[in-house]
Amino acid sequence: MFKSKLSQALLLSASFLFQAQADITLPKIMDSQMVLQRNAKVPIWGWADQGEKVTVSFAGQTKTAMPNEKGKWMVELEPLQASAQGRDLIIKGKNSVTLNDILVGEVWLASGQSNMEWTFAQSNKQEFEYAKTFADNKNIRFFHVEHHLQAGTPMDDTLGRWKLPAEFIKHSHMVSAVGFYFAAKLHNELNVPIGILDANWGGMRIDNFISEEGYKSQNLPLRKHHQNNDPNVRLNKLKRMRDSIDHAITLAEKGITTSILEDRVNGWAENIIYNAMIAPLTPYAIKGAIWYQGESNRTDNKYFEKLKALSYGWSKAFRVKDIPLYQVQIAPFDYTRGQNPKDHTLGDNVWKAQYRGAKEILGVGIIPIHDTNINIKDIHPQHKRPVGERLADLALNKNYGKSNNASAPEFASAKSANGKVIVSFKNLKNSLTSFDGKPLTHFELSADGKNFVAAQAAIKGKTVEVTSASLPTPKYVRMGWSDIAIPNLCEKDGWPVYAFPAQEVK
Repeated sequence: MFKSKLSQALLLSASFLFQAQADITLPKIMDSQMVLQRNAKVPIWGWADQGEKVTVSFAGQTKTAMPNEKGKWMVELEPLQASAQGRDLIIKGKNSVTLNDILVGEVWLASGQSNMEWTFAQSNKQEFEYAKTFADNKNIRFFHVEHHLQAGTPMDDTLGRWKLPAEFIKHSHMVSAVGFYFAAKLHNELNVPIGILDANWGGMRIDNFISEEGYKSQNLPLRKHHQNNDPNVRLNKLKRMRDSIDHAITLAEKGITTSILEDRVNGWAENIIYNAMIAPLTPYAIKGAIWYQGESNRTDNKYFEKLKALSYGWSKAFRVKDIPLYQVQIAPFDYTRGQNPKDHTLGDNVWKAQYRGAKEILGVGIIPIHDTNINIKDIHPQHKRPVGERLADLALNKNYGKSNNASAPEFASAKSANGKVIVSFKNLKNSLTSFDGKPLTHFELSADGKNFVAAQAAIKGKTVEVTSASLPTPKYVRMGWSDIAIPNLCEKDGWPVYAFPAQEVK
C-alpha cells in the first residue's frame, strides 16, 4: 500500500520531468496490445530530448516529428482500415521502442461512477457465464486506469495498462462489466476489434470528470487551489513523501503503525478525476463515450449544464466533434429509505437533465434500464449485460447505420375524452405492452399539477387510457415520476417507455 502511494505520486509528477530523459518515453496508453481507432487520424505521442528526431512506423506508414520545448512530440497516422492482425508499431529516436500486437478497430471511453466501475465479481453471475465465453477472444481489449487518481491540473500520464479477456475474465474484478458487455455486442455486430478506455470512480460527481475548458464553455465556476508548479518544489514534496513511507515501512515490519505524509503533490481542483484519469488519455483517437453517472448529483439542479460541459470538454480533448456520449438513465432507488415514497428529487434534477441532454446536446443519447429487474433497495443494479448491450444498440444505430429498435417511446400528448385521459407517445414503432405481463403501474392524475392520486391505466392500441374515480376531471397526468417508481409500460419487443413528469391534459 505504501509503495503504491509513492509510485502514484512519482508517476503523476512525471509530466514535469520527461524532458530531462534521454530515451524516448511513452505514456502508459501507448503500449503493446493497444487498439487504434479505424477511419480517423490517429495521434501517437511521447517525450524525447529537444532536437531528437522521432520516427513512427506502422501499417506501411512512416511519420516523423520533433519534440517541442517541453520535450513532447506527436505524429498523426493517416486513417487506418480495421484489422485483427497484430502488427508492430515502431518508434525510433536515440533509442528504439517496438510495440507489439497492435490492432485497429473501434475505440470507446467508458466512464462514470460505481455502476460503470462495477466488475463481473460484483454483478450478476449468470451474465458472467456469458462473458466467460469470450475468455480466448483477443479482439476485445481494455486500457484500464487501475487506480483512483486525482490532480489539480491535467497530467501527462496516468496509471493503467492494456488488458485482454484472458486476464480480466479470469480474475473477474478488473474492468467495467457494463463496458465489457458494450464491447462484446459491438464486436459481435461489427466483427472488428474493440478497445475500451476504462476510467471510473465510484461515488463521484459529474463535476470531477469535466475539463476546465468544459467548465468555461458553460460559465460554470471551477473550484481549485493554487499550486506551485516549480519542478523543484514538487520534487521536494515527493522526497518528503518517500521519507515518510520508508519510515512507516520500517515500523510496519516491527508491527508498529504510524501515519504517513500525504501531500497533494499535484494540487487539488474540483475536476480532479478529469485531470488525473481522463486528460492523460487524450488525444487518443476514439469513436465516442458511454457514461453511467448521476446518483451523486441527485440534488443538483445544474446537471444539464454540467452534462453539456462534459460533452463539450471531451469533444475538444479527444478531438471528436459533437462526441457520441451515451448515458444510462439512473435507475430507481429508495434514497429516503422508505420515508418519502413520493420523492422525485432524482427525476426533477437528473432524469429531466438526461432527457433534455439527449434532445438538445448534439451527439448525446440515453437508454432506460428500469425494466432490468431493478431492486429499489440496491443502488447498484446487478444486471449489467442489458445495460451494456442497450448502449451498444444505441451506438450501432446512431454511429454504424444498423437498423435496430434502439430507442424508447416517450410522452407526446395527453387529451381528455369522455372522462378519460388519452396519452399518446412518440418514437413508438410497435404496439404497447407491459414488460412483466401485469396491469400498467405508476400512472397518476392531478387537478393542480402538484398533488397526484394513483390512477388506473389500460393500453388501447398505441395509446394509454388513464382514469381515476376520485378525480373525474384531471388537468395533469404523469407516469413513473418518483425515485422508487418502476413503471412497466414498454414497447413490444423494444425498450420501456420513458417516465414523464406532470403533463397538462388538453
